[in-house]
Amino acid sequence: MSLYLPFSKKKLLYALPIVGLLLWLGTRDQPDPLWIQAGEMARQRYLLLQDVPDSLQQLYCEWHKQPYRRGDSTALRIISQPSLSQIEWSTFRDLCHYAMRHGNVVIMGVTGVGSTKQTKHLARLLTGRPENVLTIECAPQFDLDFHKKYIGHDEDDRFQPGLLLQFWEHCLRHPRQHFAVVIDNFDKINPETFFGPALWEALSSTSGREAYIGDYRVVVPSNCRLLSVAHYGPGGVVEFSGEHFKRLGRPYLLKPNPRELCESLYRKWANGTDTARAAFVRDPARMQAHLFYFLKANQIVANRYGDGYQLGQGTAAREFFLENERDELKRAFLGHVTALSLVNPLTESDFNTIDYTIQQGGLAQHSSFFDRLYQLLHDTGYFVEITMVITTALLTFLIGWWVFKRRERLIRLYGEQAQEVFNSFEHQLISADTAARQLEEIKNEVDTLVRRRRLNYTEGLYLLSFIEDKAKRVEFARNVSQNFIELFNAFMEDNVLTRSEYLKLRQFLQMVRHKIPSETYEQFHQKVEEAYAKERFE
Repeated sequence: MSLYLPFSKKKLLYALPIVGLLLWLGTRDQPDPLWIQAGEMARQRYLLLQDVPDSLQQLYCEWHKQPYRRGDSTALRIISQPSLSQIEWSTFRDLCHYAMRHGNVVIMGVTGVGSTKQTKHLARLLTGRPENVLTIECAPQFDLDFHKKYIGHDEDDRFQPGLLLQFWEHCLRHPRQHFAVVIDNFDKINPETFFGPALWEALSSTSGREAYIGDYRVVVPSNCRLLSVAHYGPGGVVEFSGEHFKRLGRPYLLKPNPRELCESLYRKWANGTDTARAAFVRDPARMQAHLFYFLKANQIVANRYGDGYQLGQGTAAREFFLENERDELKRAFLGHVTALSLVNPLTESDFNTIDYTIQQGGLAQHSSFFDRLYQLLHDTGYFVEITMVITTALLTFLIGWWVFKRRERLIRLYGEQAQEVFNSFEHQLISADTAARQLEEIKNEVDTLVRRRRLNYTEGLYLLSFIEDKAKRVEFARNVSQNFIELFNAFMEDNVLTRSEYLKLRQFLQMVRHKIPSETYEQFHQKVEEAYAKERFE
């Protein structure tokens, strides 16, 4: 028998290693781009504001048209009052340049990104004097109170200007100085209600920005900048639109900053007494894993819900960074998103891809050629019918009718219990404290069911979200009731309810009418009417 194979079979033998190599390459996951980005960041050091006094001074002199002298730390001293936050220099520099070009600015950012502290530092740099900055801290549901305090009110048939109008008058008296008004959490109240119709309209004017409130003439000073701070994403009372930006200034978005996170962790722990944390922040490989976790978790959240649902570098990302604290970091993201009562909540399994990439040294899960090919075919619809058949079979044979019905009964049972507690609270059969305690007990029972796997995570999170919504409504009703009672008692200190006070109480009740129990509303409404009727009768 010949030892030589036919020519065609020889070529096949030569091709087998090549085919094997191609198959291996086709099944091999590829590096995640965010892993590479995190590695580059972890191996660099970044400048914070306290590191660049000369650059800050140069920026300050450029704006105030003063000669620059190296070594002069005036700008650093000004923005450090009362304290200096850990802010990355390049981010702050870009914000300053934007504000210098565009005047009024609406600074927006997600939770923990540092929009408030950066805006306050910006205001002090632009004015050059901390006393030339007026700060307004907004709180929800008090639009009219803020209008009265900062814009003004009628007293003895005369208009009394509020703090903002008084500040603007001061600005007009000192035309050579720079001033700034920082309005923090401006999305928590209605800006139009805060300013009032006349002033709101004047802010949109491109020439002659003045208005009359009664006989009082208001002039918006050109040497005073309006720096508004608003949360980017859900949770605000008002969603800013083009009409708001037309009056309040151009929007500027501060994004989550992993560079600032990296540097702030290094500064805080590298030379500390906590040896475990010091070793972590000094190790670029371990820091790379943490920065990747921060970047990837935000990417997952942004892809599912939008950029406004991300977490900034000043949140739990600074607290939980050791390997054994990643579960805490994961729960921080889960809790943040779940608190927004989303229909499609995140689960712990959504973070498995992050853990996989870290364990595999940067390789992204399901990123191989064949995985991507399958995803492409799936997206084009070729596997739709097969998927439906497989899903139906799995639901039929693996889960089973009995398991499904048992979970359905549990969900209905605890949902009805929560609804019954809330209904009892609405009809004033139980107090808010009792309702809150009972809802908390129901939540604990549901948690136990999830831990025992009698409910899966998705079902448990959905049910907990429903119960949490009822608890929040109870808490809200309690807070509203307390606010009403405090407001009513304040108005009745002189045992007289004036017409303006009566109208404010009526407006307050009308705003919260559909958010508190109807019995509570009727009780408060009757109380106001009786007090006002008594005053008119007398």
